[in-house]
Amino acid sequence: MKSRSRIILIPAFIMIAVFLSCSDDTTTNPVTPPGTVLYSADSISIWLPAGIVSYGSDSTYFSVTETGSVKLEFTLQSNVDTPSALGRWDLYTNTTPVIPYFAAITEPRDEFFSLNQNAASGLTYFALAIKLNTFNSTIARYVRIINIRLTKL
Repeated sequence: MKSRSRIILIPAFIMIAVFLSCSDDTTTNPVTPPGTVLYSADSISIWLPAGIVSYGSDSTYFSVTETGSVKLEFTLQSNVDTPSALGRWDLYTNTTPVIPYFAAITEPRDEFFSLNQNAASGLTYFALAIKLNTFNSTIARYVRIINIRLTKL
């Protein structure tokens, strides 16, 4: 009789152990820690030679599924001077607040931008684009955006 009661107790202990080891099935979404770089790129650039009428463009597009606050940083550089060349840069995004920018490049620039933005729900996108036209310029002209970086705040 003793051996039979041990046989019955062993499955009972196993059942109790399995039951006690169960936890709730709630899951948590991982939180991206502040300071995490979500995107980075060295540069987008256009270099056009002197002496000819020419056109060029370059762009980068990136998206993240991050929500909350993000910081977009980059530097716009150019040696454009009207009337020998005309440049343009554009930033498109679905973040808020709406980003003000000066699109036309009519004089040399070396300007750092740091924009704190609130990411949209779901997919958040950023597109940076540059364009350059030269008109018989006596020197090579360029427009570039360097050190592009998107960071979680």
